[in-house]
Amino acid sequence: MNLPFIFRNKNITRRYKEILKILTKNGFSFISDILLKGGHIPFNILKSHDYMGVGERIRKTLEELGPTFIKMGQLLSTRGDLIPHDILLELAKLQDNVEPEDFVAIKNILESELRGKISDFFIYFDETPIASASIGQVYRAKIKEGKDVVVKVQRPEVSQKINADIIILKNIAKILNERIVDAPLDFVEIVDELAESLLNELDYTQEGNNAERFRENFEKESYIYIPKVYWKYTTKRVLTMEYVEGISVKNRDLLVKKGFDLKKIAREGAWAIFLQVYEFGLFHGDPHPGNILITNDGKISYIDFGIVGYLDKSSREMIIDLFKAFAENDIEEVIEVLSDMGAIRPDTNIRTLKSDLNHIINYFYNTPLKNISVNDSMRKITSTVYKHKLILPPEFTLLLKSLATVEGVGRSLDPDFSISSVAKDFIKEVYLRNISLTKILKENSKDLHKAIIVLRKLPSKIQSIMTKLIKDDIKVRINLDESESLRYDLNIMVNKVIVSIIASALIVASSLVLTFQGGYKVFGYNALGLFGYVVALFLCLWVFYRIFIIERRKK
Repeated sequence: MNLPFIFRNKNITRRYKEILKILTKNGFSFISDILLKGGHIPFNILKSHDYMGVGERIRKTLEELGPTFIKMGQLLSTRGDLIPHDILLELAKLQDNVEPEDFVAIKNILESELRGKISDFFIYFDETPIASASIGQVYRAKIKEGKDVVVKVQRPEVSQKINADIIILKNIAKILNERIVDAPLDFVEIVDELAESLLNELDYTQEGNNAERFRENFEKESYIYIPKVYWKYTTKRVLTMEYVEGISVKNRDLLVKKGFDLKKIAREGAWAIFLQVYEFGLFHGDPHPGNILITNDGKISYIDFGIVGYLDKSSREMIIDLFKAFAENDIEEVIEVLSDMGAIRPDTNIRTLKSDLNHIINYFYNTPLKNISVNDSMRKITSTVYKHKLILPPEFTLLLKSLATVEGVGRSLDPDFSISSVAKDFIKEVYLRNISLTKILKENSKDLHKAIIVLRKLPSKIQSIMTKLIKDDIKVRINLDESESLRYDLNIMVNKVIVSIIASALIVASSLVLTFQGGYKVFGYNALGLFGYVVALFLCLWVFYRIFIIERRKK
């Protein structure tokens, strides 16, 4: 066996052999052949199996390979650009419930991380876990301050095992890149991306930070409750959060028995995900029923923040542009937005891509809004993405999965639930809410600041130009017969420029004045600021009148 240098470590070599053995046992011996034998192997060997059968075998293989591969599979289940849709469905079934670790080992980690005995920090600590996953276990407890909490503790040596598996995966990816001919993807790049996400999950302070941001974002939303993080009892391997008393959304019968309005819960749950995407740019990446509780007073509470998606302003704008182009049946715009996203490869057949996108758009147009399913839409979209090997940002496919999960939860609560209808109402309200002068000014404050800087520099720039003109450093010679006409036109042009500058200055100054809280108010806005806008408007109208009315009459 000709192994890379990194595999000369005995523990890693043993694990590497174990991986190959499990792959071979589950019908993936051809991967072992690629890794162990020299020469190049065509990529189409990976397509020689029936996908339905291979999908189930992949899932079972990953579960047998352990925590690293289970987590990798769960992360891959969001990557419709890399994996066929039917295999995505199998990966989504990956189970992360494992036999609990002995409490003695958990206790050692807990006391080592908190640097003291359990009794130093907790009045009560239940030694039986309420949840047990591949990376950590969750316990009920009560801290010294008398608050009920849940404590997530990382399993012993899980970090070392995952890091060893990542080393192996990176080297396997490197070998696959070298030996598979015409592979449409970079295995090393994919492993690096997945490894980064997985390593983030090993740091519980990251999950705590995610929870804190959600709590801040939803502070003003009365229908959402986010548990508090107790940082005094939190480290990289221990996470302590407020215990939330509630009923899981998967327990529909109990929710009905308790008298909760399931239609309202389903709608508010969908509204919350749209807020996360559109308003906050931070959304829950795994909103499955086990991670959502309904509190005694009817609020929706998220209780796990290990997987989240981030969308910066430009990403949100691109997603909105893409949805808008789809809604307007504008294929050319869809292609342009995808191109701007860097999703289209140089060798993509644009004609067939347009044809497939047309089929998706026709589905939306010919299906009543209430009957449009995100799951069906996701299947159609991911199939098209995979077929054309489009390169979508990971957050985009994670968002699609989150929306599909929310839709599934919503329909389990209310059979008539339509996430598309909620989306339509949300967009209406958001647009109305955003037609606020103060909000527009706040969002564009940076641009206004830049405009002020430009205006401040304008006099010195004009003075510099005038000085050069006086010194004869700038020479302009114009030989025209109609010199008087030219002088008149130049005079009018300069006047227009001056009026335009004054109008711009008034708009900027008035915008800043409007942000001040004091002063006389008209319609809730600063009167001086409004007056400045009115004057600027008249000046702008004068310029437009001179340009579009007077000049056209002359012609």
